[in-house]
Amino acid sequence: MDPGSITGIGLAIVPLAVQSIKSLKDTVTRYKGRDKTLARLYHVLEDLDNILEVLKRAVDSEASTRALLEGPVSRCNILCRDFETAMQAFGGTSRMGFRDWAKMEFMTGDINEFMDRLAGYKATISVGLGIIIMQTSKVSHEVLEEYNETIQDTIYSLNVNLQRLDEKMELLVQESKSISASNTGTDLRDERAVTEQCLRICQDARSYIDSLADREESLKDQPLSESVADSEAPFEAQLLIRRTLNESRDNLAQTIGRLQERLDSMTTSGTPKSDLGYLQLEGDLKTSKQCLELCKTASEQVATQKVYTVGEMIADGDSDQVVITTLADLFKSRRRHQPTDQRSG
Repeated sequence: MDPGSITGIGLAIVPLAVQSIKSLKDTVTRYKGRDKTLARLYHVLEDLDNILEVLKRAVDSEASTRALLEGPVSRCNILCRDFETAMQAFGGTSRMGFRDWAKMEFMTGDINEFMDRLAGYKATISVGLGIIIMQTSKVSHEVLEEYNETIQDTIYSLNVNLQRLDEKMELLVQESKSISASNTGTDLRDERAVTEQCLRICQDARSYIDSLADREESLKDQPLSESVADSEAPFEAQLLIRRTLNESRDNLAQTIGRLQERLDSMTTSGTPKSDLGYLQLEGDLKTSKQCLELCKTASEQVATQKVYTVGEMIADGDSDQVVITTLADLFKSRRRHQPTDQRSG
């Protein structure tokens, strides 16, 4: 997917999400007291609030902001509003004890799972901001490596969340079979269509990873540099790329397998589409898929960054050293020798 082909995010949803988060923060502050669970939730909300404030400024200044960010931002807005409502209802049922909040249920889970969801969306938004930064300015090789690690961590967390959502949705399906077997009509076809779309997204991502692996293989077949020391680091980098690609491909294959099993089971299982809990889980599943798509776009952006490496640069004394490159996005020198009275740029 060409990053430049994605339209901008709707400007209205970001301030709405910020408003929902601030409102939930106020509610948490009113209830939390000395409760450690609510204290951790407050910090998660504060981090999410900060990253959305940065995103709001980026949206105002960058016309090509990713439309894929609209999913996680909108989901944060909805989840925070719903959680605040559930929190107020739970807070009015009894006097709050030290451990009561840890027992609060939300979307068939607890506060910890709610915090995990918000953390996953925050990480996805951070990845999207990284795409904007790379489009508008150059970054160092070290920053690029750290950003790639963030992408991989986010993909892993999203896959874990997808597995949890799939298990919960399957449990709801099994429970519905004992109540009614007449829910296999239009609602089931709707869910099947959504699941098939998710399956196509994963298959497209796996195909792209295969193409990256082929590209890396062709780079490995190129002649090595004259110095063994100079060639060692690129070779290690190639091994790292190969390992990362294989891990990503395996993760996608597992996700595709789970989705395919879900499709196969739909012909015989009832689906409680009218159930509120199911609809909430389905919304989370759709948004998580959108987050994975954004991470895929970020991985493509990182993969296109070129690094031009020079083994050694030496300049005589009382001289100006200027290095200019038009060959790469990043320029890296392993060793530089310059006298104290020599200037470099």
